[in-house]
Amino acid sequence: MIDQANHQAKLAQANAFIAEHACEVNKRFYPGYHLAARYGWINDPNGFCYALGKYHIFYQFYPYDAKWGPMHWGHATSTDLIHWQHEEVALAPSEDYDRDGCFSGSAIEHDGKLYLIYTGHKVLVEAGDNSICREVQALAVSTDGIHFEKLGVVIEPEHEDIHNFRDPKVWQDEAGLFHVVFGATNLKHEGEIRHYTSSDLQHWQFVSVVKEMEDQSFMYECPDFFELPRKAGEASTWVLATSPMGQAPFGYHRQNTSVNSWQTGTFDGMHFKAQGKLYEVDRGHDFYATQSTATPDGRRIVLAWMNMWKLPFLNYGDHWCGALTLPREITLRDGHLCQAPVKEVESLRTTSYALGDLTLKSTIQTLSTNSALELSFTFKPQNNDAEQYGIALGNSLRLFVDRQTKTLTLFRLDLNATSYRALELDWDKEHELRIFIDNSSIEVFVDGGYDTMTSNFFGTDHSVTLYSTNGSATFQKVTYHDLATPLFHS
Repeated sequence: MIDQANHQAKLAQANAFIAEHACEVNKRFYPGYHLAARYGWINDPNGFCYALGKYHIFYQFYPYDAKWGPMHWGHATSTDLIHWQHEEVALAPSEDYDRDGCFSGSAIEHDGKLYLIYTGHKVLVEAGDNSICREVQALAVSTDGIHFEKLGVVIEPEHEDIHNFRDPKVWQDEAGLFHVVFGATNLKHEGEIRHYTSSDLQHWQFVSVVKEMEDQSFMYECPDFFELPRKAGEASTWVLATSPMGQAPFGYHRQNTSVNSWQTGTFDGMHFKAQGKLYEVDRGHDFYATQSTATPDGRRIVLAWMNMWKLPFLNYGDHWCGALTLPREITLRDGHLCQAPVKEVESLRTTSYALGDLTLKSTIQTLSTNSALELSFTFKPQNNDAEQYGIALGNSLRLFVDRQTKTLTLFRLDLNATSYRALELDWDKEHELRIFIDNSSIEVFVDGGYDTMTSNFFGTDHSVTLYSTNGSATFQKVTYHDLATPLFHS
């Protein structure tokens, strides 16, 4: 029996604490147009959907500190994917099956109600040790899209030794059948993504394993599974997205501890046939746990947690930690998945500057000191002889073309966070960069989103400078826009 009164009391306690303490947040690094909590810690995006007339995004949330704790679900709504309204906390640990956390999941509208399917997490050993736990899939429902009642456990692991069993992503097919996929570690200690179906969201039947272990992945966190929009007569392309745990880095690839990865393929309603291996979809430091939704106009939109496990969180003391990326539209180009910021982001532009072509020879040129900026330019590597050229963000970060390694390199310079990520470049091709800067984050879209690089940085100097070292470089079609910061003031 669900103790609804206890759950509502836990929610009221969390909402009251946020209201009382939000004024204590230090906003020196706080984002202006990326969604972050009013107070506390956030990680994975959850329940991203268009339902009951608006967009909803939920997220893993600990409202009492800027560090990971027993997970709640934070909640925000929007009509345009850019301007978000903070809502009341949607879920809090309150039952035996979710006493140590309401872990990640998804959402779906059905019969005029909004359903959340999430992982109930219960630690089986001493507090704080999540290595031995019991995880189940649970359901909650709302008639207004804001206030939720728990309905209980709907899927359980078949064996007591299965401890990783989490992160359900739900959808409904054209025939009305509900599907869900989630990650598990099987009894052979191998990662897999399981697929279940249901006619009513409450009674589920195992159907298949849509993904088995690849490259030593012992767990596939936060899987997503969706069909790309297609025109009549086009073949269907499905995308399996997940964040594998346990894969080793190679070359410039997979340098983060857990790497958000995708693969395309076909799906017959039961089995997924992949067309290639999982590959890393963002080559920066901070991009994890993507979740997608379909829009009313037929686009597929994805966003992610703009942080990464085991990398530094240098704003713990500021009473907030974690943010979500810009929403990105997913398209297929020449068989490759591309990500571009949603068109709605242009609504943030205030003042625009078109500078044309700029040639720098072993020198610098400061463009702006605005902490919220959109910048774009093109370049031809074979026409430039500088050893390095690109942009600098104060003393915190460099994004540059490196002649020796033939890469686009994102180099974070902050004390205790110094590291770099690199993307191989086609040296004979003209490349385009579209860059979004937001106080302490950068999102780089390369060649129309064919590749992306996302990272946090920490510094109060927001000057944006073009530079070249040991030679000359031409930055073509340089344009930048000052951006509004609606979430900084929310």
